[in-house]
Amino acid sequence: MSRFDDIAALNAVIRDWAAAVRAKDIDRVVACHAPDLLMYDVVGPLRSQGIDAYRTSWTEQFFPWAGSDGRFELRDIAITPGADVAFATGLIDCAGTEHGQRVEFTLRLTIGFEKRDGQWVIVHEHHSEPLPHE
Repeated sequence: MSRFDDIAALNAVIRDWAAAVRAKDIDRVVACHAPDLLMYDVVGPLRSQGIDAYRTSWTEQFFPWAGSDGRFELRDIAITPGADVAFATGLIDCAGTEHGQRVEFTLRLTIGFEKRDGQWVIVHEHHSEPLPHE
């Protein structure tokens, strides 16, 4: 596979994942992830290890928070492929409801990939929010 093909394949994984999140289709959300993935998210727990913990973070935290009018849009995605590992960075514009009020913010995103059996799978996700500066 050429570098161009790898970038196209990685971009497709990212787009499919984001579309699945927006559709709240948990089976599609986890389909592109390795069973042993590690995630650092903006809300508890500090570390989520494995596909079951990852699934729970979406079904018990993000999906209820996002509700029916939530937002999950990726932008400024940059992909750096290697032979068997790759990473992508970008931003996520999110919106949901907290205490009856609409909340919008932008998160930083880093995704780590491994090529397993010829397919790119997500092995690491890191979502973070900048601390407020005063």
